[in-house]
Parts: sequence; C-alpha cells; structure tokens
Amino acid sequence: MSIKNQKLFLVIGLTKMLNNKNWNLINKRLLDNNIIIIDNFFTEDTVNKLKDRIKHSKNFHNIYEGYKAIDYRKDNLSINIAKKIEKNLLCLKDSFVRAWSFIYDNKCKGVDIHADPSVININTWLTKNESVNNFNLNGLVIYPKKPPKHWTREQWNGNFDKTDLLKDVRPIHIGYKYNRAVFFDGSFFHKTNDVDMKEGDENKRISYTMLFGRNLE
Repeated sequence: MSIKNQKLFLVIGLTKMLNNKNWNLINKRLLDNNIIIIDNFFTEDTVNKLKDRIKHSKNFHNIYEGYKAIDYRKDNLSINIAKKIEKNLLCLKDSFVRAWSFIYDNKCKGVDIHADPSVININTWLTKNESVNNFNLNGLVIYPKKPPKHWTREQWNGNFDKTDLLKDVRPIHIGYKYNRAVFFDGSFFHKTNDVDMKEGDENKRISYTMLFGRNLE
C-alpha cells in the first residue's frame, strides 16, 4: 500500500485512548492512497500522558539542533495505542514498527527534509493551540515523492541535499493544530514547517510519531 494521490481528507468526529471516529471511512481512505487528517484524535488523558513523559524527561536518546528525541519503540503506552489503532484500521493490522516523540526549542528550524522507512506514518501534535506564536509555521510539509531505489538510508533520511530531486514537486502544507493526526506514506519526503511557539517551557512544540509497515529498507 502506498499513497499515490495528493487528496486530503479532514475526518471530523467525535475505547479510551482514541476518540470515536468513522473508522470504516478512514480505512477506505487509506486503502485509496490518500493523506488523511484527523482532528481530536487522542483522548485528553492520552495526550497528557504522551506530552508529560517527554516534557518532564531528563534523558533523551538523541539531541539534535533545535529539538530532542525519545524513542518509544517498546513502551507499553505506544504498544497499547498501536493495538487500538490496528483494531480500528484493519489495513494497519499487525504492522506497528516503532514510535517516538520530539520536543522542540520555541523557535527553530525543526526536522529537515527526509523520508521514513514506513508504509504509513501517523504524526500528531500535542501542544495546545494557545502556545502557537505563528500559525503559518509549526505544521508539516509533505513532498509527494519517494527516494530513488538506489539511494541509501543516509541519502533519504540524512542531511543529503535533495534540492534537485524535489525541485519540480509541489509540496503539501498541513497546518498545525492541537491533537491533530496526519496519516501519510512515510516514504514520501517531509519536514517540519519551522517552529515558532510562544516563550516558556510550557509552550514548547511536542510531536508524537508512529510508524506502521516497512518500506525502503
């Protein structure tokens, strides 16, 4: 399964890690190769658990320029969330690979253009809208193009210059919104649309990403 079209679907809806949704519709949209936007995705309790554990962490697996990362590949919370998602979306059944969170400086570039080795990424934002300083930034940019088959992981996931490859690709901009989940083919190139949040630790941009299925590798 891959996402070939660039149609976006905003799925609004109102057990209990995820809020109630029209899962049959979402499953169909994914099978039809679409990018899916689902607002109000997690329950408030789940958001708070996901947010607080990185917000108050003293240990990080990776520290990058402008943001820090914790890998939640095998933690119980991520596994339980994945099971709930897979139960509701049969197209993702038994395909969970890993999860991670990023916490960003209040103003930074964020994650640069890269691809992930997954069939589906679920990218969610956990910081309240009131913390956003500039809604023209802070979101996600997806380039609907995959790496050439001969590229190495360092080329498609690292800092390798991708300018020539993407020069004729029209990017898709997904606006930031609290508790918004974006489902898309992880092997599409994508990046953070820069970060501009209000000052203070309580306003830091926090994201949570899950990978389903294996691709590229």
